[in-house]
Amino acid sequence: MTTDSRNVADSAAEYLGGRVQEAENPVHGRLEVLAESSAVDVFVSELTGEEISFRLAIDPDLGFFTFSSGVWNREEISQLSRACDSSSVRGELALRSIEFKTRTGLTVLYVLPSIRLRTSKT
Repeated sequence: MTTDSRNVADSAAEYLGGRVQEAENPVHGRLEVLAESSAVDVFVSELTGEEISFRLAIDPDLGFFTFSSGVWNREEISQLSRACDSSSVRGELALRSIEFKTRTGLTVLYVLPSIRLRTSKT
């Protein structure tokens, strides 16, 4: 996660078990939160192409964050699109590692995002 606010970065790092550092490529914010947690409960409020806009469920007042990826699971995004009418939808944003070996023996690691709906809305 990236932000320009030190308070937001420190709070997000505390909630997610992580640390704050200066972003190497500050396109979306000069501070980067490196979280130890691979999943977080969120309120999804908007889907635009490859981006999901969300608030952290543990502290929605921290503001909105955006997660962008070109490798979303189309079924998950379709379910989320149907659920995101005019209100925020509770979900779990997670990252999972997929590792495999190529025919030449090279090990490749992908980190794929996943967004799963929770049953409660707010």
